[in-house]
Amino acid sequence: MTSSASAAGRAPRRSLARRPWRAWVTASAGLGATVLALALLSGRWSFVAAMAVAMLLIAVGWVLLLGLPSPRGTTAVLAGAGVILLGSSVLSQELRESLLPGAVALAMIVEFIHQLARRDGRPRLVESVSASITGIALLTSGASVLLLAESPEGVAGGVVVFGAVALASLADLGLRYGSGGPISGVVALILGAVGAGVLGAAFGIALPVWFVAAAGALAGGSSYALRQAQSVLPTLFGRRAQLASGVASVLATGVLAYALTWLTPGWPHGLS
Repeated sequence: MTSSASAAGRAPRRSLARRPWRAWVTASAGLGATVLALALLSGRWSFVAAMAVAMLLIAVGWVLLLGLPSPRGTTAVLAGAGVILLGSSVLSQELRESLLPGAVALAMIVEFIHQLARRDGRPRLVESVSASITGIALLTSGASVLLLAESPEGVAGGVVVFGAVALASLADLGLRYGSGGPISGVVALILGAVGAGVLGAAFGIALPVWFVAAAGALAGGSSYALRQAQSVLPTLFGRRAQLASGVASVLATGVLAYALTWLTPGWPHGLS
């Protein structure tokens, strides 16, 4: 009895599985954030076009990434949600702000109609609904940056956040060389803070440097965390799934760009 207990006590602890590095995930995150930042600098319609491509990549890859049932219907719902959210870009700033919540609500209704119309017995209903709603939330986060594209403060806020995400994506390389996990997470926070601090100073954001750097750290760290949470998915081997994972980690930070701009003094729709 004693010897067996002693042997059990000496049994080695099982280590966590090493998270694989996916080059297309890192590339799509870094390049996607860079393209969105440059498009935002180029003008409203350039940003709309870049955002449309990003939303399309999520629409065609989200089902594969999460292995969802009813793939055609879910893909159509996400594509339709992207069209609904991007449709507001042809309206004025005031109308876009007032109609965005309605566009999100309409996209949610379309998702539930899709579930009612399914003829496959609705297997894994909760998983399908929750994953689709999460995809719509990511698209909405990206679409919120459309509200920033016509003001200098909004452009600066978006560029700062997307630039921080692009720089923080380099922390993914820690997985490639065996130093992932908490170490790479800390590196992502640092890179995000440095990138946001430098860009914030370059664009003259009227907020304390430490505050802008903290926003960059939050953007870079949260984007990195989302990619790492998805890195262990057994479905993350196809090209479309990897692109969706990387782009999703960029669009997820759109709401942070909006919040940073809203807190910037001088932005006409934020704090005075």
